[in-house]
Amino acid sequence: MKLLRNTLLETFVSVVECGGFSDAQFALGITQSAISIRIRDLETALGYRVCERGRGGFRLTERGEVAYEKARDILRSARDFDAELLELRNAVTGVLRIGVVDAVSSLPNLPIVKTLKKFLSRPNEVQLEIVVASPTQLTQDLISGDLSVAIAPFRNQVADLSYTTLCEEDHRLYCGVAHPLFEVANQGVGLDRIARYPLCQRSYDIMVPADLGAPEPRATVANMEAMAMLIESGHYLGALPVHFAQRWLAQDQFRELDHPGLRWCSTFSLATRRSQVQRRAVELFVEDILELTQGRRQ
Repeated sequence: MKLLRNTLLETFVSVVECGGFSDAQFALGITQSAISIRIRDLETALGYRVCERGRGGFRLTERGEVAYEKARDILRSARDFDAELLELRNAVTGVLRIGVVDAVSSLPNLPIVKTLKKFLSRPNEVQLEIVVASPTQLTQDLISGDLSVAIAPFRNQVADLSYTTLCEEDHRLYCGVAHPLFEVANQGVGLDRIARYPLCQRSYDIMVPADLGAPEPRATVANMEAMAMLIESGHYLGALPVHFAQRWLAQDQFRELDHPGLRWCSTFSLATRRSQVQRRAVELFVEDILELTQGRRQ
């Protein structure tokens, strides 16, 4: 239920976040011509153009950039307003925006799927959104209010957010079956030999120690899937979570480079905004995941 709504602003924000009219039609469930009419009506009401569209593609005007930021804030406030009033009738409602890093569904001590099952088993009117992004982006989205909660290895914690430790994730260094080190005996794989080969690393979490002195070429990836592809190519070494690498290890496609200096651990935390009065949906999700993770640690 939407107590406060502005169709023109909702359409405008959807178009911007979808990158144009074409993809927005699927998100909004209306035709491109209908979207065009709404954007035109919004521009008429504002008295200026908010975007350029045509053969050159979609892009915001300078005023459109400002309008988008303000429209997004207004719509977020409207959703929170709706949730606050509807919760007075003891309904679990509103938008629950959960942010996570990639490749967490197989992390043994982080029962996200079970948490979602428990949360969704209650009668509710919640609109659920799950966003996958880097810890840095999740932090920014939490502070701005674009996310309700986030789960990630937050190495750089900020004062605006509250963090609760959930679990740990072990990482190891791997090579693919086509890599020169794949068949080398363990005693022959030292740090000096490993340092001769290029590494691929995540842009948001450089885990491999600098003293490996990885030579060029070097690759940077944004997620685990891309890391696995580069390792599988046989050209790069890369650090992966142990749980995520099991698929390739089981098929003898990857090999762990077993060395005491090549073992890392990430601590996953649940982050929320300190200053926000949490909606009931957020409170319940936090209660559920803490109950399930704490139960596993006991």
